[in-house]
Amino acid sequence: MNKNEILIDLSESKRTKFGKEDFALQSLPQKVFSAIWDVEAQVNNGGFSQYFLNWSSKSAAFVVNALEAIGAQAAAAVCSRAISVAYPGGLPHDAEVIRSTASEFSDEILHRLAWIIR
Repeated sequence: MNKNEILIDLSESKRTKFGKEDFALQSLPQKVFSAIWDVEAQVNNGGFSQYFLNWSSKSAAFVVNALEAIGAQAAAAVCSRAISVAYPGGLPHDAEVIRSTASEFSDEILHRLAWIIR
């Protein structure tokens, strides 16, 4: 079993609250796992535009801190850049505002977000 398969099994197991408990109610270690798993899954599947558009936006305000907590400085910097490109005035505090803004990203923002991970 490779690392990705182990993480998938963990995310779907009873040992984690990912997708089973509201992000705001999770413990700090669980929030770290959930935020990182969310950004990894969403960005690898459809890029940062998908990440901000989906309900993973609930953890967007915490994702940089989560990545820094595990020493993933480069990934934290990428997420920080994506947030700055998508929300130049600052990331909204409300997940629904993050989502609604993402649904109206201009072609320029979509293009810039796509190049962040290349």
